[in-house]
Amino acid sequence: MAKAYYPRLWDTARLEALAAAGRLTRDELCEITGENPEQEA
Repeated sequence: MAKAYYPRLWDTARLEALAAAGRLTRDELCEITGENPEQEA
């Protein structure tokens, strides 16, 4: 569902909140936003 709404309705802060709540993994977050997971460390 997150892919369907990013970035049109949900911004990165909303996705970060979902990741913090355990609803998304860090890998899923990076896949949706197009970020590199190695840079997040």
